Amino acid sequence: MVFLTPWALLLLPITLLPFWLKGHQGKVYTWLEMMPEDKLSDRLNLAIKVVTALLLANIVIALANPRGHDEKIQRTGKGAQTVMVIDRSVSMDHPFTGDNSGNVAEIKSVAARRIISQFIDSRPNDMMGVVGFTNSALYGVKITTNRDAIHSAIIAATSPSLNQTNIGAGLTEGIGLFDKIENSGSRAIILLSDGAGKLSPRVKFLLSQRLKERKLSIYWIMLREPGEPSIFTKEVYAEDRVPNSIVLHKYFQSLGLKYNAYEAEDAESLQSAIRDIDSREKKAIKYIETIAGYDYSQVFIIIALILGLLILTIKNLTIKDGVHE
Repeated sequence: MVFLTPWALLLLPITLLPFWLKGHQGKVYTWLEMMPEDKLSDRLNLAIKVVTALLLANIVIALANPRGHDEKIQRTGKGAQTVMVIDRSVSMDHPFTGDNSGNVAEIKSVAARRIISQFIDSRPNDMMGVVGFTNSALYGVKITTNRDAIHSAIIAATSPSLNQTNIGAGLTEGIGLFDKIENSGSRAIILLSDGAGKLSPRVKFLLSQRLKERKLSIYWIMLREPGEPSIFTKEVYAEDRVPNSIVLHKYFQSLGLKYNAYEAEDAESLQSAIRDIDSREKKAIKYIETIAGYDYSQVFIIIALILGLLILTIKNLTIKDGVHE
């Protein structure tokens, strides 16, 4: 057993208060010899002190928040260790370009939240982490199996922020999450953005080094803005006029790692990209699941409640004319 708030145990000396404090009777007698000896009352008085001390002890221990030791269980399943690196720039709060019928399309961030949430729920064996980014990286959640924490991080990462796209910072933070967990055998970065900031040579070198050391698969889902050139275009640009998205695409290709890129112009193509990633990342993996220890504080609170009821019962016992009531 461990105590999450052990400082509360410093209050344990208050359990001695019932023995230090003397009770006062309802009447005062000038000559105690006139009072008959009442052994039963003396015993009940001692019992009240003992029970009160136990009640206080249980309350103090409950405040110390006792827990059982966490249990680690190795599980085997099909899935991957995945980190979602999600663009949180203001442009993600714009709608897709629209469908052929001329109707207004779904907001990109809303579609991303909905589709990624479905992806998370469809992969119960995956361990996932989340990082958002705008002008800098925004930590979401470490790589975990806790679906509630992952969903909360996705909601935060698909909320709008500043009008900047620092993909380098987001990728650096996302890669760093893999350092805090043992390799399960299948690891991937999923980058979701509607643009690509310019990466400096230094950042490119560091990203290349870290991605290769960890042997990470890379998936990039590019949510195209209206009029933006395709990253798969065959058009030749002057060296100083190549769009940042195409530069980033070629950079990923040059790493020699498993890399797949997708372009999404609507919610359906985004859904299709996620489905393809889902089909590719289903390898047998082993992972450790931590089961939280039992919360014993509830037990001590229940015991304190029972002791409190016992004190009330004892306190209401009286003796009149030799008859117990």
